[in-house]
Amino acid sequence: MDVSGPVPATAPERGAAGRPEVGLIDVGLVIALLFLGVVVDGRDRPIEGYLALVLFVTPLVVRRSWPLVALGLVACAVVVTGRVYVGVPWMQVTVVALASEAVGQYGGGRSATAVIVLSVAALMSLGFLAEGSDPLLSVALPFVVVVPSWIVGDTIRMRGVEATAEREAAERAVREREERLRWAAAEERREIARELHDIVAHSVSVMLIQAGAARQVVRSSPDRAEESLQAIEMTGREAMRELRGLLGVLGQDEGVADGAGDAGGLGPQPGVDRIPMLVERVRAVGVAAELEVDGEPRALPASLDVTVYRIVQEALTNALRYADRARTVVHLTYEPAQVRVEVLDDGPAIGGPRGDGSGHGLDGMRERASRLGGRLEAGPRLGGGYAVRAWLPVPPEALAP
Repeated sequence: MDVSGPVPATAPERGAAGRPEVGLIDVGLVIALLFLGVVVDGRDRPIEGYLALVLFVTPLVVRRSWPLVALGLVACAVVVTGRVYVGVPWMQVTVVALASEAVGQYGGGRSATAVIVLSVAALMSLGFLAEGSDPLLSVALPFVVVVPSWIVGDTIRMRGVEATAEREAAERAVREREERLRWAAAEERREIARELHDIVAHSVSVMLIQAGAARQVVRSSPDRAEESLQAIEMTGREAMRELRGLLGVLGQDEGVADGAGDAGGLGPQPGVDRIPMLVERVRAVGVAAELEVDGEPRALPASLDVTVYRIVQEALTNALRYADRARTVVHLTYEPAQVRVEVLDDGPAIGGPRGDGSGHGLDGMRERASRLGGRLEAGPRLGGGYAVRAWLPVPPEALAP
């Protein structure tokens, strides 16, 4: 971790116009040190000694907001007042240590503050030597006091930085988890919408055509009208069965009834084996629909199985709506590593999207194919008509013998 960069978020803020924010803790610290200096170490001290005490203790008021300034002022005051404030130097040592610790904790990057405190210690040593103080103490004491105090402050700062990083990482993890949950919920809603669209659009299209046919012949040919009504009933039952299956997946199937006496439980999702029934249903409403299969039919994974069915279902629905009952061919090709689906009609190649009138049906088919790693193309055919073609890969685990 690079800690030589900008001042961390734990650094204290400043007031308006760059003025330091003086904390009550620092004020109390200064008052306590002045009290100790006067009461404990102030017996028979001349007035100059008290002034010196005030001079090198007072800068600690800004030790957290301006730590470098506080250290510089304290160091200069201790050196300048060394001959005035005589006696055991515990007060000078304490003040310098507190100022150096503040530089390590609040001063910013490690590299810069390390250079500064070493420079301050060296200058203090030179100052003491210039005043004729003991050479050993003059050289050793500043480094012994300043450097360890800075290390303590820097250690505290690093722990704060690490704690902040851990807290931010935890908050980020929570946000990412919530985002994943929102994405999953949105994807689930889209999947439900696609299923409902495929079920309802196809069934309603068939029922509308059959109802129109029944209305036209109800007086002239009651038998044909009855056949259309029976087809409507069967289509409604099939749609209800698929809706029951979808609601069963959602765990909301309690109390759902088809209103026509179906007693069976929830069936599985439809698959390729029910495509002949789809073609037959479309053929029953007057569309010349055919099913062609190339290759050896085989069991497909559930996701691929239902995707093939839904694409064929939506493409046939489009043919019912837009192809004017023209000849329609459903072509399934089983290849070693993929299943190819083609739905070709000879109807007019009208402009604009086919589907539910807004392109949602085509978008849904493309999304289904894309989710399996495949692709889908739809558009007018050369020479007339419309084509929907999908290439759907078989998962590698399903290819194993």
